Amino acid sequence: MVNGFPADEPIPGELCQAARTMLGLSQRQLAEAAGVSKLYINDFENGFRRIAAKSVAKLRAALEAGGARFLKGDGCTGVVTEMDRPEFERQSRSPERRERGAGSDADGAEAEGGGQQAPRPRGRPRKASLPPAA
Repeated sequence: MVNGFPADEPIPGELCQAARTMLGLSQRQLAEAAGVSKLYINDFENGFRRIAAKSVAKLRAALEAGGARFLKGDGCTGVVTEMDRPEFERQSRSPERRERGAGSDADGAEAEGGGQQAPRPRGRPRKASLPPAA
């Protein structure tokens, strides 16, 4: 069974990062919205420091105002966003997603035979490594 995350319980740093990423926010943007420093958010998300419950509440409020909903269940926690796909793509920091979301109707392009292209590989190709000689 999954329920809303208790209001009196601080969210963990990894949920903060997940929500921020899903909403397409940078650490700087979240810092400005919540009134805390970017370094504070970075350290919190990466588990380098525990931050005051008051600051976690500010982060949570800013993320929830952006459409994030925190969930807690038996042995699990999570986050979902209240955003439709075109809105997600418009807010994404990925240039490819922003480009797809910039069209007037992403679904209409597929219906007209536009289809989706296969994702392009990123980075340099990796060389196969051989096991050490005996």
